[in-house]
Amino acid sequence: MDTARPDWPATVDEAAERIISGMSDEDKALVRSTKRGGLLMFHHGWGTGIRNEFGLWQGNTALLESCGAIHPDGCSMVIIERVWERLQEDGS
Repeated sequence: MDTARPDWPATVDEAAERIISGMSDEDKALVRSTKRGGLLMFHHGWGTGIRNEFGLWQGNTALLESCGAIHPDGCSMVIIERVWERLQEDGS
């Protein structure tokens, strides 16, 4: 059952945009300089925050589906990768 709250993002792109808009220049530089294969280092700290803030443990099925993931851990990594991709593309 989807118990979505209005403040939860429903798509990977919404989640990525929200994260990027709140990132400091220093954090953007850190993520941008990380190789894609190294993004797993963000799984526990940043990934935990994503899972909690975006309701991945509380029923945000729309975001899970958008990520193509059935588990919150996988979904948070898809979001982290999308943030990384966006930062690579436009240097935000």
